[in-house]
Amino acid sequence: MREKKAIAILILSIFLCGCMTPLPDKTGTVKITSSPSGAEVYLDYEYHGTTPGTISAVPTGNHTVEIRENGYNDWFQNITVTSGSTTSVSTTLIPVLTTIPTTPLVISTTMTKKDVPQIHIDGYWTWPAIRSYTTPEPVLVHVEGSNVGYADARDVTASANMYFGGRQICWTKVYLGTIKAGGHVTIDTMMSCSLPSDENTQDVKIAFENVVINQ
Repeated sequence: MREKKAIAILILSIFLCGCMTPLPDKTGTVKITSSPSGAEVYLDYEYHGTTPGTISAVPTGNHTVEIRENGYNDWFQNITVTSGSTTSVSTTLIPVLTTIPTTPLVISTTMTKKDVPQIHIDGYWTWPAIRSYTTPEPVLVHVEGSNVGYADARDVTASANMYFGGRQICWTKVYLGTIKAGGHVTIDTMMSCSLPSDENTQDVKIAFENVVINQ
């Protein structure tokens, strides 16, 4: 009886071994090349050496291949790995466009000064050689005009205004005539003015204003 059971178990074991087949391999291979070679390879963002190269035992399904190289744009591709097969990936990397600094072109131009007259007027007031002691009293006005511009000035006039305590006490129009470019003129003229007492005349100031120029 025992011999029959042993024979039955042996026959069952042989039957089961003959019916069982090995499970299929659930991986594939990825072969990667690039131009230029020597670029870094990443599979699903994990480093796997440089090109050219082969990655074995890659699980079947979808994966992302990335190739990186200095001076070139990173390259990406989605691939599908099937069981027991080799998936080939090949690419030509595109160089990174570099910006070359440029020096702006500077055009030098010679600026010419506009041909206009520029009049400067200065001067002072004083007593005449013979003083009258009248009210108003005549005073001598000494005027100097200069043209520092680049054109002649014709019919130059100005107003000689005298001030005391910030208040205008008298004025007269001064005619300087034509002052050529770079030229200078001197004019002495008289005007009557109601001046303060002698002890205060040092506080009387004169200003040359309202300059009119014709070209």
